Amino acid sequence: MAVTKIHRTSKITLLIGVIISIFVMALFYLGGEASAQEKLIADMSQPKFTDIVLFWGYALLVITIVVLLAFSVLDFLKKLKESPKKALSGFLVLLAMAAMLIITFLIGDGSLLNIPGYDGADNNSSTLKLTDMWLFSAYIMLIITFLAIVILPLFKRKS
Repeated sequence: MAVTKIHRTSKITLLIGVIISIFVMALFYLGGEASAQEKLIADMSQPKFTDIVLFWGYALLVITIVVLLAFSVLDFLKKLKESPKKALSGFLVLLAMAAMLIITFLIGDGSLLNIPGYDGADNNSSTLKLTDMWLFSAYIMLIITFLAIVILPLFKRKS
């Protein structure tokens, strides 16, 4: 019973997310061009609903982070009752992730970019270092994932 409810809930959640994403992307690609007054640069193409796509991406990111943290804390508390040693090993993974984010932030380049037509406030050292942090972290996690896919099957015990 519980498994069926979980399966149904996750299926509905996925379906709602996909439908909203398809709608937002349809607006972006089929919604036309921004008017001349709304364009940031007069001679460049700019879709009318770019902001909606960006806000939907931000919303998905925030939802993902909140759900991830909630499940991590609940799992930690559950394991802390059952086996404190296993709970601390999970906590070490979170510490390793925090260390990776700090290190990648420190190695990020904060040199200002020369962006024609952009006079906004986001071309500053801290924003650029933060962007580098996320990119470097994504590269590191991608490399770790590929290595795990290739190496872990070699250590699998044959039964």
